[in-house]
Amino acid sequence: MEQKPAISYFYYVFVAAILGSVAIYFYAGWMGVYQTNILSVLELSLSFDNAVINALILANMTLFWRKMFITWGILIAVFGMRLLFPILIVYTTTDLGFIEAFTLSVNNPAKYEEIIQNSHHILMSFGGTFLLMVFLTFLFDKEREIHWIAFIEERAAKWASLGEIKIATVMITMSIIGYFAPKEVLAGDRVLTIDKSEIVLGMVYGVTLYVIIELIRGMLEGKDESESELEGVSKQVQANALKGGFASFMYLELIDASFSFDGVLGAFAVTQNIVIMMVGLGIGAFAVRSLTLLLVDRKTVQKCRYLEHGAMWSIGMLAASMIVQIFVHLPSFIVTTIAIVPITVAFINSIYANRRLIETKG
Repeated sequence: MEQKPAISYFYYVFVAAILGSVAIYFYAGWMGVYQTNILSVLELSLSFDNAVINALILANMTLFWRKMFITWGILIAVFGMRLLFPILIVYTTTDLGFIEAFTLSVNNPAKYEEIIQNSHHILMSFGGTFLLMVFLTFLFDKEREIHWIAFIEERAAKWASLGEIKIATVMITMSIIGYFAPKEVLAGDRVLTIDKSEIVLGMVYGVTLYVIIELIRGMLEGKDESESELEGVSKQVQANALKGGFASFMYLELIDASFSFDGVLGAFAVTQNIVIMMVGLGIGAFAVRSLTLLLVDRKTVQKCRYLEHGAMWSIGMLAASMIVQIFVHLPSFIVTTIAIVPITVAFINSIYANRRLIETKG
């Protein structure tokens, strides 16, 4: 049977990207289009490992449940995680009610952004600390065999063997930020007097959310510390296969949702506009689904060996930008651009690494 071209898996993604960009252009202009497409690329890159795990699970499911994941699953991914979750974050960090926050975000985005600005320092401390935990977990991984920025990643892997250096690093960071946290912040063109405890609590909530998600993910994957992530998923998939396709489908959706937090929180560093966020992350989620199908049909794993590294360094830079924005505002163009640079460089390096590997074998 003739194999489908790889590009054919992404036709609908291209259509969605074009339609989404046109809609956003009339809604927010060229900057909105730029942010939308950056968010879609960022979401795809951050979820590359998610696509690999999705492919492993889907390979053990029937065609019916694969279609369910692509259809109903994408609705849950876009409208659940990429729309409701950002609103839930605003609901928990502001005085707005959930329905009020949802209505305002859709009907009056300008006012919605203004209200978010009043809690910008909380959101930045919360999201920045969460993303910092994600990046530090990647950086201080003593089991990692492939290193991209070797002189940093190799040393970090050695330091990880000393103990919980990740926790020490984030606690020291939180202590420094808490000590130097400002008493006044700029919200738009207004200066707000704030309580330092709001920033400290935001950081505590960010770390707490990360720990809870990791706990849930570990429970869902059913693995112990000696197992790799894919080994843990394989073990759980085999157990779920005995319970039928629905159990595997629900397991897959929960795993997929847990992978979405870093992308959603990272999006707040790029824009606080809920419409741009939903469209950009939604296109990225659609691309992840297409990539998953490609990996399932080709029975392959990721070929871009450094892309995950680039995505994680992007998360690290987004975390840094959010922490900086507790103290001083950064232009959205700068934040958006620094997020994509590590991913682009990692992708190019991966291509050259693959070519060198082929030449060596040849």
